[in-house]
Amino acid sequence: MKYSWIAVVFFPILLIIYSFEIPQLNFSSGGTLPATYNDLFAGSGTCLLCHNSQVNQAGESISIIADWRSTMMANAARDPFWRAKVSHEGLVNPGHKDELEDVCSRCHAPTGNINAHHNGQQLYSIEEMQNDPLAMDGVQCTVCHQIKEESLGNFSGTFEIGDQKIIYGPYQDPFTNPMVNNIGYTPEYSVHINNSRMCGSCHTLITNSVDNNGQPTGNEFVEQSIYQEWENSDYPSYNTSCSSCHVPRISEPVVISTMPPWLEGRSPFGMHHFQGANVLITTMLKDYADELGVTASSEQYNTTIARNIESLQEHTLEFNLQELNRTADTLFIDLQLINKSGHKFPTGYPSRRFFIEIIVADANNQAMFHSGAMDNDYQIINEDDAYEYHYDIINSEDQVQIYEMVMGDINHEVTTVLERANFHLKDNRIPPTGFMTSHFAYDTVSIVGIAEDDPDFNFMDNIEGSGSDILHFHIPTNGYLQMLKIKVKLHYQSVSSKWLEHMFTYSSTEINAFKGYYEAADKSPVLIASDSTVSMYESVEENINDRISIFPNPAKSNITLHAIGLTVEDIAIYDSQGRELEHINKTQASEDVVVMELNYPRGLYFIKVVTDKGRFTKKVVLR
Repeated sequence: MKYSWIAVVFFPILLIIYSFEIPQLNFSSGGTLPATYNDLFAGSGTCLLCHNSQVNQAGESISIIADWRSTMMANAARDPFWRAKVSHEGLVNPGHKDELEDVCSRCHAPTGNINAHHNGQQLYSIEEMQNDPLAMDGVQCTVCHQIKEESLGNFSGTFEIGDQKIIYGPYQDPFTNPMVNNIGYTPEYSVHINNSRMCGSCHTLITNSVDNNGQPTGNEFVEQSIYQEWENSDYPSYNTSCSSCHVPRISEPVVISTMPPWLEGRSPFGMHHFQGANVLITTMLKDYADELGVTASSEQYNTTIARNIESLQEHTLEFNLQELNRTADTLFIDLQLINKSGHKFPTGYPSRRFFIEIIVADANNQAMFHSGAMDNDYQIINEDDAYEYHYDIINSEDQVQIYEMVMGDINHEVTTVLERANFHLKDNRIPPTGFMTSHFAYDTVSIVGIAEDDPDFNFMDNIEGSGSDILHFHIPTNGYLQMLKIKVKLHYQSVSSKWLEHMFTYSSTEINAFKGYYEAADKSPVLIASDSTVSMYESVEENINDRISIFPNPAKSNITLHAIGLTVEDIAIYDSQGRELEHINKTQASEDVVVMELNYPRGLYFIKVVTDKGRFTKKVVLR
């Protein structure tokens, strides 16, 4: 505390000087952040002065406030899809409207809801939220950093906020005077701020089910259970928490506050990215910024959108495409999907899903087989009216693999009304590695439906916990014996048009507004990954594979083809996309030995050989 006397003398002067910069910093980043207070919380605008100027060692901004304000956390109360869904639920069960709004705003507008309950109010409404700028601040600084350690493990938004105005942080021996003197909160070190149960406070949501007449069924429904999915994985043993990925750390020291100006850097520093996967709604927030009253700039939204896309493409799935065999009438392909995230994928809100699109085309690029095709509204064309079952084997275009959770009502009929959800009809979302049916939390995060009996689902070599699935394609070729081009795409949707059908049969200000945004939006799913290859049919009169060899393989450039007792008549070289690169006719080839120089980039190539006894195709890898 050797600087305490300096703080007493100079801090008020510094505060006056810096306070003149607040409006400039505020408006340069978008709309105005609230700087008001209630009994428990302070607006994020009060945090802006000291926590908006963080930079890394390269001088790049890693501002706590700037990174946070364009995330779904900051916009939880403005999310037009959520607002429409709360309205929908209240219209379906008008007798529950007040309670539904209160329950839903606990996590989406906690500064208003929790403060109201702290002051003895029984229910908190969406109208009250709309009229309170502090409530519209979403999931903000003084919410997460005030959650008490003893309430960790309280789910469905029932976490506790203390009334002592203590701000918990990850660094020991915090310098307290600036925060105490400026906004009346006291920073305090606590390890629980990085505990995954902190995130589970809202991201484990268990609802009380009602029947189609609005009467309680006595059943509880697990709407989302991200924390328990993580808990039933290998990630806790790796010491990889929720914040490890969603608040990514950098090891270099960062000065976490501009007040006082002599503070030294702290390490590690958690960047407040809160990246997720909701590209659709984040884009809506940017596109309708004025109508929705957002506080972030277009540039900040673009940054968050880019992080969300990168998260989907780099940190969710690994996949391997492999041709197993090809007969005169069937192409056999395996697609292995491996979950790279620390929870199920997709996870969270039940409208989220990803699906597989596979196209097999002939040599003229005419599609012979297309599973997962979409219409102009990005609806899957052959999707079943109720829901698509999980598949182990796909052998028809009418089948499409969709990884999702499907809710069922009291009659086991599909529902998208959250309060009516009483059963899980399907849950084939890919589990994380280490996921076990014997885990104590499995009843909360169970696999449901046909996937439960799929021998490849979360199993590899008969060992459970692989966090993967293998999808087998048996594609009819109807006697087509030429080259086939194969392309696979993995698509992610935050919400599909089909999922919104029931909600759009109702009308309210919130539903109509979201419907307008949605109809005008780019609804194309996010492409997580894609791959392509070609298939060459082998037609032989006798087994000549043992009589023909290509070596070395893998090779750097030169390869030798050796045929024993066969006459080589024709050779063609193709790349992995099926493009012919080189052709050697029979006048250039000797009877049994051909030496070829392959001056091509590294990768997979196909050598198609025609002999006097038939033809075959060989794969060659250049390294």
